[in-house]
Order: sequence, then structure tokens, then C-alpha cells
Amino acid sequence: MKRIITIAALALVAGALLTGCCQKCRKSREAATRPLQGTVWHMIQFDGREINAPDSYELTFFNDGRIAGVGDCNRFFGTYEVLNANGSIKMSPVGSTMMACPDLETESAFLKMFENVHLYQFDGKNLYLFVDNKIKAIFEPTDKPVDTDKNTEK
Repeated sequence: MKRIITIAALALVAGALLTGCCQKCRKSREAATRPLQGTVWHMIQFDGREINAPDSYELTFFNDGRIAGVGDCNRFFGTYEVLNANGSIKMSPVGSTMMACPDLETESAFLKMFENVHLYQFDGKNLYLFVDNKIKAIFEPTDKPVDTDKNTEK
């Protein structure tokens, strides 16, 4: 009788572990297939440095292949093309307004980054942009609605 109880207990533990793994795999799969579009992304890290700039360094990918957002204080716009399902992406150099910002050096590097980005990935809820196979910027999703007329040039 003890042997049956032990086997049943082991089966329950194995079932619980497998269920946990399946949920983890499902979350990973969902994150990997999350679309770029439909979210205003806020940068939280750039070149390995934490960025603490609320309402700055935001990026939106639009369904029609446009990107737009704001750096430290300047609005920018450009284009992108997802090349394959593995996250390869090509982004254009961006155009921007030309206001003098408090941190112009970081903003200039941020805006220059887009023409060199070659890969994007999701990890959990965050978006990672890669340059030269290294993480260049990390973005988190915001609750801001995507406004197709805001932050864009036509």
C-alpha cells in the first residue's frame, strides 16, 4: 500500500512540474510572437546604462512600416522592415526635430542607433534591440495608447 501511495505522490509531483514547464514554455512562445506594433515602448536601458527618463525615449512601430517616437526632447520618425520571423529587422536612419536637449549626447547616439539595428527579441515583456549582435537598447511596454497621427511625419 505504501508503494502505491509513493508512486501516486511521485506522479502528482511530476505532473505539477510538467504543468509548470508547459506554462513557462507557453509564456516564452507568447513573448516571442508578440507583435512590435500596437505598443508605445519606453527605453529603460541604453548601451548598458539605465535610463530614468519618464516620457522620453519612446518608440512606436506602426503597421505600415513607420517608426516614430521621442528621444530626450526631440521627436523622430523613420521606417522599418521585419525581414524574417527570427527577429531580423532593417531600420532606416531617422529624421528628427532639432531642439537643444539637456542630454544631447545620449539622444544623438539613440537616434543614430536605428540605422544599425539588425535584430529584435522579446524577453518576458521587454523588447531588446541589437547592434553588432550586442544588446544596444531595452524597452518596456507602456500603457499609452498608440496614436497613429502623433509623433509622425507623412
